[in-house]
Amino acid sequence: MKDVLGFISDQRFHRTFTLPPNPDTGRDKPHRFSYADFGDPDSNAVVFFCGALMATRVCYSPLDQLAHACNVRIIHVDRPGNGGSDTVEAEKRIQTFLEMVPQLLEHLRIPYISLASHSGGDIYLLNIMLTYPYLLHPARPYVCFFAPWVHPTHSKITQMQATSMLPAPMIGQYASIARFVNANVIPLVGLSGSLIHGTMGSWRSAPGPISLTPTPTRSRAPSISSPSDYAGPNLDDPTVVEELRKFITKILFAESMDGISADAQLFMRKPRSIPWCSPSLHWSDINYAVPLLSKIIAEDVRLDGHNRTWVIETFHAESDNMVGNRGREWFDSCWIPGRVSTSSNNRCSDESRPSVSDPSYEYRSEIVKGTDHNFLLDPSFGASEVWLRRVRDAFPMPEEV
Repeated sequence: MKDVLGFISDQRFHRTFTLPPNPDTGRDKPHRFSYADFGDPDSNAVVFFCGALMATRVCYSPLDQLAHACNVRIIHVDRPGNGGSDTVEAEKRIQTFLEMVPQLLEHLRIPYISLASHSGGDIYLLNIMLTYPYLLHPARPYVCFFAPWVHPTHSKITQMQATSMLPAPMIGQYASIARFVNANVIPLVGLSGSLIHGTMGSWRSAPGPISLTPTPTRSRAPSISSPSDYAGPNLDDPTVVEELRKFITKILFAESMDGISADAQLFMRKPRSIPWCSPSLHWSDINYAVPLLSKIIAEDVRLDGHNRTWVIETFHAESDNMVGNRGREWFDSCWIPGRVSTSSNNRCSDESRPSVSDPSYEYRSEIVKGTDHNFLLDPSFGASEVWLRRVRDAFPMPEEV
């Protein structure tokens, strides 16, 4: 238990950054953000990660050892009103978060990043990608989506459609309801906010991508650091993982959750007056963001003369009660060149990986067997390791530069 407490209490998961006032955007006070900086601290392969609805900075801490073994550094910032991050008006959530990104990276002396998101984090990822395309590696830009969220108008999931019909103030009470349910009824189980019966007695009650069953030994990427440089809790021990789950849950509910309610409204477009985009770059939905990205990449190529192809990859859950088959197919179809809002019948498994090519990007998607929406990143399913290896490959090793 001491090892687990020491691990989750490590300063790497509890860092803060203060964004100075910016009169130009009407923000006259500093804004504090809490964030986690874990994995391999010496790696030049850095992921800026945008988590799911209820996934604050500690929820993906179980990926620390895998990221370290793959020589990847992960930065995960709590969105406004979550964890230790200050709250902000709903209409300024995306704007304030975007303002923070380049300044935090400059503070950390990180020149380039890869981007990744889980569930509703895709809205923030798309904004970062469109606003700061130059932050991705100039030779090998790589972006990864895990179980990307799409609005119920596209997914047609009944429970999500019903939720979207609720009044905005009721959706705005989401965090309070989740806190009450967790304390008095059944434990929180979903990073994206779905609740299932607490007596299932499996690892799926965890608020993070971890397993309560020993994970089979997998081959790892060679490490820049020697193995003796790092040792974390034994995540093959169910007792250790259960303790870690409990500590993650305690931290999640002990800190601010106001931003979770605000994000629930944002993701559901309630009220609709709150856009998914920043004031500086307008797009109304994912199928409009993709053509905008193609245009931005093409313009960058025209200006600097370097013809590079972005790699956009998506890992879908096999069973997804938040997005479903329609939502998954719709998201994939958004990346087909020349198509704005069509439906794709492409399905894939570990053996089949359809690819879509555009002059500016290559899009790949995969359905990961045995997974659901909330726990797709559990290392035991393998997608996390594939992702982290590809992040490593996207950044030339220091001696290659």
